[in-house]
Amino acid sequence: MCFYNLLYSFSIYLFREYLYKVVTLNRKTLYIISILILPILFIGCTIKLGSYSINNFTVTKKKPNNYFYTNLLIKNLVTQSKVKVELLDTNFSKEADLSSEDIDTIKKFSKSIKKSNFIEKPKDISDKPQYKLFLNFDKEKFVINVYNEKYISVYPWDGTYSMDYVDMEGIQPLYNLYGLCKYLIPR
Repeated sequence: MCFYNLLYSFSIYLFREYLYKVVTLNRKTLYIISILILPILFIGCTIKLGSYSINNFTVTKKKPNNYFYTNLLIKNLVTQSKVKVELLDTNFSKEADLSSEDIDTIKKFSKSIKKSNFIEKPKDISDKPQYKLFLNFDKEKFVINVYNEKYISVYPWDGTYSMDYVDMEGIQPLYNLYGLCKYLIPR
């Protein structure tokens, strides 16, 4: 018990000495110490200011809507005539290049989706898609993850927001991307 009392009194003494030295430091030294300590205090904090979010000293803007990336993809499909599309089967690592007729199917699919098809990330979706479509335009590259006949996700190669998730219910089976992928690389 005496050892703990001695240790306690010694720690109180050290704390008093430390406080005395901090109080007697000049302003420049206090300024430098505060600059070094403040970032450590805010590590892991998220601060939200309107549509902006500051997380670990990176400022990100909130995603404008849940079809943001799909709109960019559709804009590129409409405005650019040259697009190269590659299909990858993620289970067997098989690849296939899409013909112009297959690319037309993707364009028709993009015209047939509505705002109501865009959803938040479903709980029953797997982490690994069955197929991936890589759409290469002149200056941009998009990826479409095809999970099953019901769900896909769309995002650019270098996107900062979360993916757009699309529920393909109500879309004609002819334009369903899962059917296209299954036709090109059968399982």
